[in-house]
Amino acid sequence: MVQTRAPSDPMTSLISALRGAVALTAQLLAGLMLVLVAGLVALVTAIAGITLAAAAIAMRLSASRKMRPANSPAVTEVGITLEARPTPRGWTVE
Repeated sequence: MVQTRAPSDPMTSLISALRGAVALTAQLLAGLMLVLVAGLVALVTAIAGITLAAAAIAMRLSASRKMRPANSPAVTEVGITLEARPTPRGWTVE
């Protein structure tokens, strides 16, 4: 004996198809949002790196190149007085 399936309700098929389409659309949108956020994070990181590099280069180029004349240390009764001055690599004592 051959069994045939009863014709399904067209509304049930339509609703099922719409649910599948909505689920697929939601997954696609979630994936696109994830890619968008990852791209924005990469872009902001690159901008921050370029800004820091530009600031470092500007600080390096704007530093005074002429050296201050080194004064001989002052000798007092107690001992020698040394003078310190800031340099790009830290403090230098003369």
